[in-house]
Amino acid sequence: MPYRHRRPLLALALIGNATVPVRLARASEVSYYDWDDCEKDVRRIIDGTLVVNGVDNSTISSYLYHGPVTQLSPSYPREKLLTITYEGCVKLCRNPIAIYKPETAIGLVSNWLFPLNILLSLPFESLHRKKFRLTLVAILNWLGSPQTALTATIFNFRQLRQSHGRVQQDANEHDTHLLCAAFFVLCSINQFDIDPRILHGRRGDNPPRMLRTLVYGLFRPLSSERTADGAFPAPDVELTRQLLVQLAYQLRMYRRKGVIPMLSNLGTFLIAFIFSVVLAFAQLGEDKNSPFSLSFGLLVTWLPLLVVFTIVDRNPVSGDRSAELISRWLYNVDAVMTWSTAQRDRDNRRESDPTTVLEAPSIASVDRQSTLVTLTDPAEPKPEPAVLVTELTNTEEPQAGVDWWKTTSEIPPDLEVGNFIGQGRKIQYCGIPHAFLEATKGVKFSKVNPTELAGHATAIAQELQGDKPWAWYVVAIVSLFLVWTAIMSAFVVSFMSPVVGLGCRTLTYLIFGACSSVPWLIQFRKRPGKFLTIVSHVFNTLAILALLTVVAYQVTGLASNCFCKSSAINRPFLGGYIDFENYSFYRDHYNVIPFWIFGAVVGGLVPTAAFVVALFWWVKCRQIWKANERTTNYPVYAVRASTEWLQ
Repeated sequence: MPYRHRRPLLALALIGNATVPVRLARASEVSYYDWDDCEKDVRRIIDGTLVVNGVDNSTISSYLYHGPVTQLSPSYPREKLLTITYEGCVKLCRNPIAIYKPETAIGLVSNWLFPLNILLSLPFESLHRKKFRLTLVAILNWLGSPQTALTATIFNFRQLRQSHGRVQQDANEHDTHLLCAAFFVLCSINQFDIDPRILHGRRGDNPPRMLRTLVYGLFRPLSSERTADGAFPAPDVELTRQLLVQLAYQLRMYRRKGVIPMLSNLGTFLIAFIFSVVLAFAQLGEDKNSPFSLSFGLLVTWLPLLVVFTIVDRNPVSGDRSAELISRWLYNVDAVMTWSTAQRDRDNRRESDPTTVLEAPSIASVDRQSTLVTLTDPAEPKPEPAVLVTELTNTEEPQAGVDWWKTTSEIPPDLEVGNFIGQGRKIQYCGIPHAFLEATKGVKFSKVNPTELAGHATAIAQELQGDKPWAWYVVAIVSLFLVWTAIMSAFVVSFMSPVVGLGCRTLTYLIFGACSSVPWLIQFRKRPGKFLTIVSHVFNTLAILALLTVVAYQVTGLASNCFCKSSAINRPFLGGYIDFENYSFYRDHYNVIPFWIFGAVVGGLVPTAAFVVALFWWVKCRQIWKANERTTNYPVYAVRASTEWLQ
């Protein structure tokens, strides 16, 4: 009899199959069991030379399986194949759990788990508040529902690609450098949590302050409006250009680098995966775990897809710092917009009534909310004439009269952005760039004045208030297809491996797919409430537990027990028995090889095609986030924006 190393059943209950804990708990022992010994015992009982648990050659018939064997070749005589029922396995084999010997487990770990270190290539972020909680939520969303994370990541990168297309389309009308800056900032803001009440408001309302400020800060810099003498861009145009370029530069610097090394690391994983698949087929007949190793590898093919899309859709090094810079930028843009509106009001009043003397706008006389200008009493002594917007002086000081952000400034809540939620860190629809692009189709911003910008803000608000675009639904379905292709490829290989039927592994695959799809359904709401968020976290946790169960099966052999080996879950339709053959026998006398090949080919080609598409998008769109790390490459003209907000 083989050496048996007993393990406490309590440990089994903790790490065993989450889907059939009661069945496993009834197993008599956890040991380095050899199923060949059970076969020898059964044959000796049939020969009348052994009695096990009161079963002899006169009573063993009720424990033998005489029914049809699924996928057995008709050329092989059925009566030559020894099979026993699940009850026979429990009675005659003493219901063991045959864990792997250390050398076998180490080989499986090195072949199938070490390559999964690409998990560490996911865009984890440590430089933020609430590090543990936010990181845990991100892991739950990435691993618990990869189809949901892929939907968010792919759709965001698609919006980046659309923005790049708009840059190329309008390159003749605008400075390409400014266009790239505007749309890169727009796509970056899209990945931060912004309350819809302060972003687009409710239907029928005027655009909120944040949206008006955002539209002004992104598109006013593209205007071709110049001073009266034509020597310089209009002051507010120049100031918003400087602010936009400075923000784009900072966000590009904070954007994670190292795409090529990360992609090289991913390429190493793919090569290791190919070797593992080839090795699994080469070892059929030698290694009894080969089909299940192959199915495990196919199950996790969604992981490199998630990694590659998060690599090309890079997140900032520090989400908190980027959010702070964006909020300060909005504060300054709002200040410039307020100041410029007051300047124009002064000029308009001067043109309509030359006898009216206007005070120069200052912080005290300009309300940031209402942009009202205080008129002086004509009876009072006239002050010195205010400097007109056309009278520019080259100075190192920031433009006077603008309420620039200072270290003592407090950013209003309706100009503040929240946490970074990109790459599916939070289940929420992020479609700001799409709304901007759709609402401004055909618009030449070089010819748009500030009043028209307000009209575009209204159109964008209506677009944001509407339903999700059809493109998002297409991306969601494609993401679901990619993940379920991996799951079903693994399912086919495992299901069709004798004993054919629904076993512990295949059931766990389905549990992972079902649980991970619940958050995918929840994401169809634009902003799921607290209850649905909790529901998604619960199902994400269950999905991750299912994955960990599969890993435990793979490296420990916990699925090598009577219940799992007999595929007893779907009795009486399939399974309910075990045999004692090896995989060389299955290869030669079962019709299973075509199913294994089909699963491997489909499970490998689909993620490879998606990988190629991601690389193609990355190569095409690099222009929009490229930056010179030594300079912003933008000259400062006669007016200067404050740079204190960058500290």
